[in-house]
Amino acid sequence: MDNRLVLLTALLVMLSWMSVGTYAATNGTAGTNGTSGTNGTSVTNGTAPPITPNTTVTELMTPINRADCGIGELCATQPSDCDPSTSSSCFFLAAKQSSGRNFDIGLSGESDGYLAATLSLDSELGGNDTTYVCANNNGVVKLFGTVLNNGKLTLRDLPVDSVKGKITGKKIQCTFSATVPAQRARASQVAIAISTGTFNSSTNALGDPITQLKSPLVDLANPNTTVTNETTTGTAAPAVTTAPPITTNSTVTELTTPINRADCGIGRLCAAQPSDCDPSTSSSCFFLAAKQSSGRNFEFGLSGESDGYLAGTLSLDNILGGNDTTYVCANNNGVVKFFGAVLDNGKLTLKDLPVDSVKGKITGKKIQCTFSATVPAQRARASQVAIAISTGTFNSSTNALGDPITHFKSSLVDLENANATVTNELSTTSHAITIQQSLTQALLFTVGVLGLTVL
Repeated sequence: MDNRLVLLTALLVMLSWMSVGTYAATNGTAGTNGTSGTNGTSVTNGTAPPITPNTTVTELMTPINRADCGIGELCATQPSDCDPSTSSSCFFLAAKQSSGRNFDIGLSGESDGYLAATLSLDSELGGNDTTYVCANNNGVVKLFGTVLNNGKLTLRDLPVDSVKGKITGKKIQCTFSATVPAQRARASQVAIAISTGTFNSSTNALGDPITQLKSPLVDLANPNTTVTNETTTGTAAPAVTTAPPITTNSTVTELTTPINRADCGIGRLCAAQPSDCDPSTSSSCFFLAAKQSSGRNFEFGLSGESDGYLAGTLSLDNILGGNDTTYVCANNNGVVKFFGAVLDNGKLTLKDLPVDSVKGKITGKKIQCTFSATVPAQRARASQVAIAISTGTFNSSTNALGDPITHFKSSLVDLENANATVTNELSTTSHAITIQQSLTQALLFTVGVLGLTVL
């Protein structure tokens, strides 16, 4: 009798621990893919700490070679038999995974100006693709972090350190460690490009890149991956937009016509929480509408209640947090203030985005804003994105944006298709958690009854 009582007590305690553990793992804790487990929680991204940026360059003492190609590191070369330790005129990139999304990269090639390596998430160069630039700065290497968009390079701080470089005539060689951007299908799928261009050492101006090698999507973490050159060498990096991008102007004028859901499913795509949200009559619901005007240029409407800010995020890979474009409308002492930002690892960083025609209005805690924007170049097709709506705190004195709390997050949808069904994945997750908890509670109750019966 006593042994049975001890056994049943131990079983009940163990099941209680399982219930608490299951709840903590699914409710209020960030998942491993960077999205929040439930509605109203912030997001994180990444399985290894990102590198702290440090672009200081020291001298490269050991020339880059191809000794470990196919064994310890993936190599991309033009021509295919390029050995950077003996040839100046060929182009070479090597990548070796160190931890998670952190890689050691080597780059070699000949240029009067700069040599660059680009990592594209969608096999199309130009959609804000991460690009590492090693420039000939009066005989010594200077490294720049940049993004490639529409055939142009824009300077940007990237998670890079341990930079080494050497210039020999026109031959540029550099090595560095970098946290690569979060990829789509798996953690290492990228297209690799090597390019060259002009560099003005007085102004740090980078000329438009000329592509020397461009691969299809490959597994960056697999040294045995065969990397082929898809492009004709010496071609300019292609422009990806079919319409001119919008010139940035974040000046806000008053919104005189309240946002409504009249054209949802007809002239524009709508995302709403709850699904029947009408922003013209309700303050507490969340709403985003998108209507294509030309190419990647869209008109947006955003509505919801917040003490600080309301934000709409577009994610290219259905995982929130990989430098995702985010449009922020903040309550600045009773008037709307607009910010462009990127969401990475659960934090918002201010960034100039191609946005104009911004209008806004504050009514109590209700924030409404409309704007035109050139959306980022997407993967599978020009309009595939996941949509998120979030809120957070805003400090009007410092313009500091608090970590976003996600209220709506869709799967990948066709932004151009007004008839696309847009559902909230967070609501589904919350429902699943409730069922799981209920089953656990029922099991505990059943075990308890059986225990009393035995006793």
